[in-house]
Amino acid sequence: MASTQVNEAENARYVGEQIGNGSAVTSTTKATTTPRVPQPIFTIVNAPLITDVSREALLEWMKLRKEYVAVIEARCKAANEDVKAVLRSVHDSFDSNLLETMCETRWDVDLENVTDEFLMDKIKEITASFKNRELPDMNDLFSDELKFDLTISDVEARVTAYFHLANEIIKRNGVSDLFLGEEGIKRKCKVLVKFLPGALKKKTKNELEYRSGEAKLARLEP
Repeated sequence: MASTQVNEAENARYVGEQIGNGSAVTSTTKATTTPRVPQPIFTIVNAPLITDVSREALLEWMKLRKEYVAVIEARCKAANEDVKAVLRSVHDSFDSNLLETMCETRWDVDLENVTDEFLMDKIKEITASFKNRELPDMNDLFSDELKFDLTISDVEARVTAYFHLANEIIKRNGVSDLFLGEEGIKRKCKVLVKFLPGALKKKTKNELEYRSGEAKLARLEP
């Protein structure tokens, strides 16, 4: 009986030691485990492709291309990489069969001689051309985006930002041809005045009418 009790006591002590040792190992492991540092995860950005040479499709492509280039340039700068080595060319962004067809039927050039500069010129010709096309509705074109930012305290900076925004909208929508020459300048002035805030619009209109009246009188004077 005494022997059995001794054996049980020894077994209990052994189990206790093992649990203690296990706890110690676990404790040591926990103490020495280095927490994982989250690694930066970059979303893969694919270059937009040209599979359609309609004006609307190319306008959308130019918008996406601009965003793509900006992202690649920022990442290359952060990683100290060569942008040209990473950036997908305009040539390689074209559907190969479509590019071959365009060279043969529209541009009359050899595919081997086509450069990115040549392609961008041709793309801009298509997006900027408004010959034989219906004029866009100016309200639809500018009403959602062209705003006079009254939060800019400097008056000259505020006006400059307004003009710059109008030019960006014009270029992005490929309607630059509509605002060239004397008639184009008049059209742009009408747009700029039309989308001014109420009180400022009235003041500007009065000023323009007054200046116009002065000019007419000056022409009538001997």
